Amino acid sequence: MKIFETISFHIVKPCNMSCKFCYATFEDFTVNKQLSYTEIVIILDKLREAGVEKVTFAGGEPMLYKKLDLIITYAKYIGFTTSIITNGSFLTSRWLSSMKGKLDWIGISVDSLNSETNKKIGRVSNREELDYFALVDLINSYQYKLKINTVVNIHNQKEYLTDFINYSRASRWKVFDTLPVKGQNDKQFEEIRSTEFDQFVARNNHFSMVVETNDLMTGSYLLVDPLGRLFENTQGEHTYSSSLINNSVEDCLSQITLRESKFIERGGIYKW
Repeated sequence: MKIFETISFHIVKPCNMSCKFCYATFEDFTVNKQLSYTEIVIILDKLREAGVEKVTFAGGEPMLYKKLDLIITYAKYIGFTTSIITNGSFLTSRWLSSMKGKLDWIGISVDSLNSETNKKIGRVSNREELDYFALVDLINSYQYKLKINTVVNIHNQKEYLTDFINYSRASRWKVFDTLPVKGQNDKQFEEIRSTEFDQFVARNNHFSMVVETNDLMTGSYLLVDPLGRLFENTQGEHTYSSSLINNSVEDCLSQITLRESKFIERGGIYKW
């Protein structure tokens, strides 16, 4: 099986927010073990050797992993294009300055600019409310490549975010439909109609927008879970491979289903 050029590595299960639509809560397993730095290095080495070119560190919230900076530094050292997808609540000027030349892309999740809407979604933490305009200003001041992720859901489906995207100067704006995944978000999942998703896309049409319907998202991502296993969602729930720590990438790939045509169709290959 041909391996995808990009991978999302969910290095931690915990998150300081509780978005109702999150597909990566990993509530389907109760093991709280966290991969060590050495174990992550083993996995990164195998993925790089197998032909993966870009790695995005995700979660949970990846910045809760205490050695994230060392992991990113190592990934860059062995030739990966490096990225994180974060809710942005832990980003600081000091950290951004320290990661220059090691981290290429920063993706932040922005579903709404309305505080009440974000509370309904669950995109809040015990920290102060995020000022997304100040956050993108901070990221841009260090000249990182910026990506915005937005999940269209029952609470934000009528919003207009294009002015903010223009302000952010993001290179990519990924707009996702709410994806139901059994064992992840099905207990609190609130689905929107496809027409409502289409209306959001039409209202917010932007040159940087990459639209991902549920169909395009299914089986089109190469993913690693917090235990070091490949996983996918073609059966409506997560299916996991054996651990990449003790098994080859080829063996683990044979245990899951990936759809290369969907990966290409959703714009998985781009200039990074």
